[in-house]
Amino acid sequence: MKSTLLTLATVVLVMISPATAQTIYTGHWDISAHGHLHDDEMELEVGLHNHDAGTEYELPDPGVQFEIGFGNANGTAPAPKQSVTIGSTLLDNVWVTAHDEADAELLNQPFIGFSAEELGSGWTGNVSFTLTSLLYTGSGAGKLILFEDENLYWNTNQTLGVGGNYGVFTVAAGQHGHGEFAFSGEGLYELTLLVSGTHSSGTINSSATTLNINVVPEPTCGALLLTAFSVGMSFRRRFFRS
Repeated sequence: MKSTLLTLATVVLVMISPATAQTIYTGHWDISAHGHLHDDEMELEVGLHNHDAGTEYELPDPGVQFEIGFGNANGTAPAPKQSVTIGSTLLDNVWVTAHDEADAELLNQPFIGFSAEELGSGWTGNVSFTLTSLLYTGSGAGKLILFEDENLYWNTNQTLGVGGNYGVFTVAAGQHGHGEFAFSGEGLYELTLLVSGTHSSGTINSSATTLNINVVPEPTCGALLLTAFSVGMSFRRRFFRS
């Protein structure tokens, strides 16, 4: 049994290519805004912050992306898409990320939020995370939605709105928040974001930054590795909602 388990784990590890070695696909992550004083002038920068490990990545970074799998528990078929109704808006035929951190852990999915926690003294009001464009490479319609309960924040299933963007997610300076992402097709979603906030020195805008999200309707390599160990230990792990 030990030899079989090691062989299975080795096979799964071989499947992880160098291109996916930096892939972020589990844990609590926030798209974070932080201030930086440069030549006595306040600047706003955007990064990715991991709540569990304290890891920080600067954006844009093509080697860093979220990989979100939507396979079913036994890995033989994609999880079914669903319809989501937000007010009078019907979002049909989409995959939806976990509603909370506990569910994300069960699904072995990332729990993605937005953070302005590092913006302390001198920062007031809300910090805005604006989706200005989406480049999609893959099969399907390639639409992206960000929502929470009855609130629809980002919606690429429409033409660019007022101001030339797909919507805004706001969080108070010093705080962080979360929403659910919905995807209509598998493939690579390249999101371009602009972040802005109010500092005592005035309104501060970040440079345009890119975040990559790779959507695959099947278990990720990391999920397969966990499954291999789970089988060896005769431990049943639930990946998807019952």
